[in-house]
Amino acid sequence: MAHLLSVSKQCPTEAKLLDESTMAQQSWTEPHHLEAWIVAHPEVLDPSLKVVTTQFARWESDGGSARDRLDVLAVADSGELVVIELKRAGDRQVHLQALTYAALVSGFTREILANAHLDWLRLCGDSTVTLEEARRSLENHVEAEWTDELLGLPRIILVAENFPAQVITTIQWLSDVAGDITIEAHEYHLFDRGDEVAVSFQRILPVEDLEDRRLRPGLVDRTTEVKEQLSTNRRRARSVAIIAEAEAIPAGAVIGLRLESLVKPDVVEQVTSWLDENPMRKDIRWVNDPVRPLIWAAAEDSQRRWSPTSLRNEIFERAIGQPGTFSAADAWCFNGRSLYLIAQDHIDSREQ
Repeated sequence: MAHLLSVSKQCPTEAKLLDESTMAQQSWTEPHHLEAWIVAHPEVLDPSLKVVTTQFARWESDGGSARDRLDVLAVADSGELVVIELKRAGDRQVHLQALTYAALVSGFTREILANAHLDWLRLCGDSTVTLEEARRSLENHVEAEWTDELLGLPRIILVAENFPAQVITTIQWLSDVAGDITIEAHEYHLFDRGDEVAVSFQRILPVEDLEDRRLRPGLVDRTTEVKEQLSTNRRRARSVAIIAEAEAIPAGAVIGLRLESLVKPDVVEQVTSWLDENPMRKDIRWVNDPVRPLIWAAAEDSQRRWSPTSLRNEIFERAIGQPGTFSAADAWCFNGRSLYLIAQDHIDSREQ
């Protein structure tokens, strides 16, 4: 059972125990309420997530189609797909549904994903959005090299008020015998505050951070390679947050773009020439932000903050007409060191 205290700001020594509530008591449901909370704030499950679509049900093959509805499909900044299954209360079948959805979306390509995102954005009211804008939105979120192969190992997040023992047992067993499947269980709790309801979210499985989990051999070489690439992508995607937390780069520092070894020489020459045409294009400064730490003097809004990937794509689009496909954390540098290496230096120093 969860507990939550309400503490008075005027008298911090005074605390009130809030009454725990349930979705049923509030007459709320997962598709109309819980889903809306997750869509508005996916960070309550994982700050790396971007929602791609909800209630997706277009599954087709030469042999027929299915009508199952996936609650929420997201993409992490590492490039992996994340299937999110929501339940109002405990459900003994929740993991089986989620495994089915993970198997279905494992056949997605980035093109299918972009079309699904486009349809969802239009359904949400953005009638003017284009397929290219939907695709760019997803690409700008991924802070690493992104290929269709990375979509073949979706992560599963189960969200419920509570989980029956057989569900927890199955999740733990799958983690032991099927190391290529990653399943998380998140519990949420409601607390009645009179005029409003507070909701807490907590991951209960796995207990340790996913980035620190031991990689196990996959069933085939391709699966192992994809898992290793996803693991590397997660570390690269976390570079900015690690640097910001450690204040490893001073505010206002100049950040450079080093492309050698990441793209072909002719592309390096094209981009470098474009940057050299205007000194403001090379004026890129660091701000201590865990997601968007770059300010570009040449932008229409000179105070806009960019993520490493979104600014990489913007520069490449202007210089050569297409976004970059390499790790942005490896390209952006401070004092000759990439963001990835600066973050890794900090991790190594903490472990010593």
